[in-house]
Order: sequence, then C-alpha cells, then structure tokens
Amino acid sequence: MPFLGKQPATGEFKKLDTIVADGSTAYTLEYDGSAFVPGQAEKLMVSVNGVIQAPQDAFTVNGSTITFTEAVTSNDTIDFIIAMGEVGNTTTVSDASITPAKLASSLVKDDTPVRVNSNTINTNMTIASTENAFVAGPVTINSTIVVDGTFTVI
Repeated sequence: MPFLGKQPATGEFKKLDTIVADGSTAYTLEYDGSAFVPGQAEKLMVSVNGVIQAPQDAFTVNGSTITFTEAVTSNDTIDFIIAMGEVGNTTTVSDASITPAKLASSLVKDDTPVRVNSNTINTNMTIASTENAFVAGPVTINSTIVVDGTFTVI
C-alpha cells in the first residue's frame, strides 16, 4: 500500500472490503469477507466521493457496523475504508531477541541472565505427563502440586 511520507514501522493497516452504497446509513464492515470490528471510529479512514470523513461527526461504529450520519445514496461512492493502528495484535518475537534487559526487574538479577524467583508457590498446579518442570530453591510450597511428569527442585 502506498504511503505519503515514511511508511509506518508498526501496526497493522487494512483496506476493508468494498461497500456499495445503496441509500442506507448503516453498512457492515468486512475484511476478506469476514465481519471486521475496528473497536472505535477513530481507527478508520473513510473516503466518500473523494472526501475523507470525520469520525463521530460523519460516521460512528458499533461492532462491525459503520453508520453514516447521512444516507449514502447509490449515486455516492464509498472509495475506501482503511483500518489503521491495529497495534494490539499478536506479534511473533524474533529468535534470540529477548535479553535480560527486556525482562522485568523482578525476574532477573541486575541485567544478567541470573533468574530470580519469588521463592513461594501459592498456586495449585499439575505438571502433565508430557512436561518437565523445575524450580530453583529455596522455595516454600503453599499449594498442591500434582506431578504426572517430572518436577525437579534445585
């Protein structure tokens, strides 16, 4: 997709499916044939007859429905709807890219690979037969641990 200026480095930007105006005010937003829920009107860039529409003034969004404040007639053209800033989507972290500096200070010792634990297990858990788990001590166990696999205390 072409951009004016520098292309965004993060976020997901989607051109939604074409909507054919039929004189209604409400239309279903879709992406690749499935209902699309943008979350809020401000995440959409909407062009009607070549004019960018102002969110909340010219249209609102509820779920996957966009509602225009005035009917969009069959003489009008909804040029495009771009969903911007889907930054909450899951991202895959590159292999070997997480360093101790990126972990919470409660998990590592002074920006080193030395792991710090809370020294107390307060949650009941089951170690499945397909799992191998370990904890570095000393540790206080205040809950039930069912071990079907392997559980090592160091």
